[in-house]
Amino acid sequence: MQLNEPDSTISADVQRTCDQEQIHLLGTVQPHGFLISVDVQSSRIVQVSSGIARHWPGLGDALRLVGAPIFDWIERGAPLEEMTLDALPRAQPMTLPWRARFERTAPEPESPDPARWECLGHRSGDRAVLEWLPQAIHADPSRTQERTIADIAALIARLRQADKIEAFLDDCAHIVQDFTGFDRVMIYRFLPDGCGEVVAEHTAPGHPVKYLGLRFPSTDIPAQARALYLSNRLRVLADVEAMPDTLVPPPAPGADSLDQSFCVLRGLSPVHLSYLHNMGVRATLTISMVMESRLWGLIACHHHAPKVEPYQVREGLRQVCELTAEVANMRIETLSKLHLVAQRLELNNLLSAFHQALLLGDDIATVLRARLPVLLTAFKANTLGVKIGSLVYVGGPGRRPFPAQDTVAEVLTRIEPAARSPGVLMWDDLLAGRQRALGCLPQAAGVLLAHRFEENMIFCFVTRAELVQQVRWAGEPRKETVARPDGRIVLEPRRSFTEWQQQVQGHSAPWSDVEAEALQSLLQILSDVNKLRINRNLNEKLQWRAHHDQLTGLYNRRTMEEEVTRRLKEGSFDSALMLLDLDHFKKINDAYGHAAGDQVLLEFSRRLSRVIRDCDLLGRLGGDEFMLLFQMDRADSALTLNFAQRLHQSVTQPFDILGQQLRMTVSAGIAIPPAHGRTVGELLRRADLALYHAKSHGRSRSEVFDFSMDSDQLNTYLLERDLNEAVEQNELSLVFQPKVDLASRRVVGIEALVRWNHPTRGQTPPATFIPLAESNDQIVQIDRWVMRHAIEAQARWREQGLATLPVAVNLSMADILSSNLVDYLCALLDEFQVPADALEVEVTESCAMRELNKTRSVLSALNERGIATTLDDFGTGFSSLSYLRQLPLQSIKIDQSFTDSMLQDPGAETLTEAIVAMGLALKMLVVAEGVESEQQMNWLLAHGCHLGQGYFFSPPVGSEAIHGVIERIESRLADGTTLH
Repeated sequence: MQLNEPDSTISADVQRTCDQEQIHLLGTVQPHGFLISVDVQSSRIVQVSSGIARHWPGLGDALRLVGAPIFDWIERGAPLEEMTLDALPRAQPMTLPWRARFERTAPEPESPDPARWECLGHRSGDRAVLEWLPQAIHADPSRTQERTIADIAALIARLRQADKIEAFLDDCAHIVQDFTGFDRVMIYRFLPDGCGEVVAEHTAPGHPVKYLGLRFPSTDIPAQARALYLSNRLRVLADVEAMPDTLVPPPAPGADSLDQSFCVLRGLSPVHLSYLHNMGVRATLTISMVMESRLWGLIACHHHAPKVEPYQVREGLRQVCELTAEVANMRIETLSKLHLVAQRLELNNLLSAFHQALLLGDDIATVLRARLPVLLTAFKANTLGVKIGSLVYVGGPGRRPFPAQDTVAEVLTRIEPAARSPGVLMWDDLLAGRQRALGCLPQAAGVLLAHRFEENMIFCFVTRAELVQQVRWAGEPRKETVARPDGRIVLEPRRSFTEWQQQVQGHSAPWSDVEAEALQSLLQILSDVNKLRINRNLNEKLQWRAHHDQLTGLYNRRTMEEEVTRRLKEGSFDSALMLLDLDHFKKINDAYGHAAGDQVLLEFSRRLSRVIRDCDLLGRLGGDEFMLLFQMDRADSALTLNFAQRLHQSVTQPFDILGQQLRMTVSAGIAIPPAHGRTVGELLRRADLALYHAKSHGRSRSEVFDFSMDSDQLNTYLLERDLNEAVEQNELSLVFQPKVDLASRRVVGIEALVRWNHPTRGQTPPATFIPLAESNDQIVQIDRWVMRHAIEAQARWREQGLATLPVAVNLSMADILSSNLVDYLCALLDEFQVPADALEVEVTESCAMRELNKTRSVLSALNERGIATTLDDFGTGFSSLSYLRQLPLQSIKIDQSFTDSMLQDPGAETLTEAIVAMGLALKMLVVAEGVESEQQMNWLLAHGCHLGQGYFFSPPVGSEAIHGVIERIESRLADGTTLH
């Protein structure tokens, strides 16, 4: 929780001056020892502490040492123990076996015993820092060591028993106080907002616990002090009241001051000394507690009298305290992680159960409502909100009577519009005046918000109500200022540390990282399940659409045919197959429009559905054609016709069409297996023949198939009727056959060819349906379909970066005679952004000769627009060379009948050779169709033919496969291998 510290009486400038105080460059030294600073390169003394003469008898002036070689004044011990200045550590000082040569200034009897002084040394930049601290000479080092070892063993044993952080910290404080003998030991933990709280305290007899649970403002330990605690983890202050010595001489102007960050004797800031004085403290020992390279807290030891520990005691104390801090750091981290693991496990289990409920439940909102109390309890929240796609949900006791859409819209404004990476936002002070509160959730003091971007921003959030708290401070945390003699305004620490309470309002309980992770997981779960639901619904819709008619909701052709096939395969076909067709339905569409026609079909399907039984199966095949599988115990034509009569009666009532009452009738054709067929194709075709028979005999009747109905003439009629619907029913498709340059062995063009996949007859050869289309005026519709889809395929290939080869389409006589052929082709090229040279048109020789002038005019117009033209099936008509010269052609195609027979029939070979020569004479490109062998290819190449097309290279293939086929053709021809 980010708390507001009580208002300060100081200005921001004064506070900033305090924060920027360089406490590691103060140039002061605690007076119970002395310090010598040495230039490493020259080994000469640069600075000394001003009180060195107090400890060094006969020295007189401290400046006497400055500039002298250091080893004139100290002795390094035995040669094997010698340590050079540049080898000293750059961080924590090390103990050195060096002694001061007091005898140089005092007679031997008056000279102090060098053994009473401990020397510590370390590097600081280009300086060596040597510090001397007093030590007792009567202590027994072995006994001290034994005690230290025993204390360490006992310490570890006690600390291992703590299973909770609170108990562990209390043990730590007790152990450190017992070992050090300080009057008071406190464990001080830094809070997220920078303030500190005493979380454990232990005192010596006669000193009451007084700070446990109290908070200290963040300004008590400014940032630069925390940085020092992080780098120098053991700090000793022997006497708060003692006047510190200074380093002499002071640094020259522009020279750097000595960095005392790691000095044991470093003097403290006057503000901090005053702070300790006001607390009634005379001596301190501070141990840093560091977790994951972060200052977690401090072990603060306070004594009410000066305390200078002897060397042996201080060394043992340092070891035990450092070990305590290290064990504490590890144990706190472990216990913290155990607590986090337990919290995370609890939330993960809850989310896992919630996930399962979502997968097994109905819609997400229903599951959210059912699980809301559990989710709110887990997050200690009073409102939960979700916005994922069309899902909008807000629930919980914290919700107010606002639409959920308004609430999530307001919460959305808290997310940066440009945010794209998943993230978590958290606030716990929305009612404290620092943040803008939520209008739709006016009682929300805290919000935890997880968001991510998936096409649109999705997010979920939880809120907490205000939690009014009484915060106990160690004294009223206000700062006062005083004016120094030099005019500077500095802080003066508070004089009282008596408990002072502050009521904190407008805040919620703080959010934890574990809760933030859990909310992100909740959002991920909701997003995944929502996508799963969308995909499932989409799949269900696709499945439904794959098996049902979109208009009526009845089963479609595919489903009905699959059901007939299944029953026939199982040998349990117990139904008659009826085809039903509304009589004169085309007139309804023509007179009233397709929308009215659709209403008729819907009403017709409803009436049929009311008549049939549960065991019957009804479907719509397309248009006004319906199929009914009428179940019966045995094959009985009379029973089937009797039931069909009920179907006729269902349409006797008038149909309401745009306010007009129209009477409709229905015709039915019936096929009964196995007598009338053993495949779905046979049954459909024969039921269709029976339907045609019913229509041709007056309509509004039903007929059961009879073999006398099956005739060529009738089949032709049915095929013509089906061809009329082939385009609308999407039964046509295109295949493409490559044209190969015989000399270069490269594919240089493609011909588009139309195919018809008849719903009951299967693939119907072009030789069957093209003449039918030409005879009943359907060929233009089919040709236009081919032109559009061929150009569309060319555009698609270009977008995909595939090879762009010209595509050839075939023109019929009806196309030549139509008035808008050229405009239609050019419009298609513009629509799909395809250049004119990417299209070729082919016209047969017989067609061209039939309307020579018209053909010449159309081909000329196409040439003018950049579209190449070819004469197809050359050699099968009666064109002469003079007529051929009149046509604007770029190429001629030798009919495949010549290619097939030229190597076996000398006459065909002669004609083929003549056709090739004719094309060459007219400077046209000569293309041979029907190339099916390598011998044919080689003969054509030898006689000057330019291009070849046929199964030797490739059969016609679909648009998706054509470019792979082209690559294989060119690869095999280049290698000289056979293509088959």
